[in-house]
Amino acid sequence: MELDETEVKALLAYLNSTFNWLWLEQNARYIAKGPLGLEVSVVEKMPVLNVKCIDRGAVEELARLFDELESSARGLAGGQPDPVASESEAGEGGKLGMLERLRQVFRRIDSKIAEVLEIDVDVDALWSCAWEMMERRIKGAGRRVKPGAEVAVEVGGKREGRRRGKSSSRGATIPLTRWLEPEGGA
Repeated sequence: MELDETEVKALLAYLNSTFNWLWLEQNARYIAKGPLGLEVSVVEKMPVLNVKCIDRGAVEELARLFDELESSARGLAGGQPDPVASESEAGEGGKLGMLERLRQVFRRIDSKIAEVLEIDVDVDALWSCAWEMMERRIKGAGRRVKPGAEVAVEVGGKREGRRRGKSSSRGATIPLTRWLEPEGGA
């Protein structure tokens, strides 16, 4: 299948969308250092927008949005002023800050894709889910966990610590080590 430049850019807009990001967060292989591992078996299953089957006007709009995303990202990476970011967003640096400053462009791309696919979805909720999954992955990569180390679990916004090997006193919980003990030792 041959694609013209406009169709390629529309496809790139989709591949940079939160729809695709969320799919990758959910399906790609986790690597210990934090990035996602993309393997052929995963990418082969990735849903891709068929730009040949959608309205040409929508393809052109997605291509324009990709151009906007690309120029804004290049401006941020090159230290040039970003027409997308407001003054209050200009503080945080790094890749996460750059993603956050590009959020409005991603939002417009996601809204257009939802319109094309006739999906009634809250694109802000979609972004929040993908962002949360990414944060969990990055936080998990930033710490070392050794056997017996204390594990912190977030429950309803509170952090509750627990030690490995201890059982809960609530309910009918039985520690797994019970099955390893010799009979009569329990």
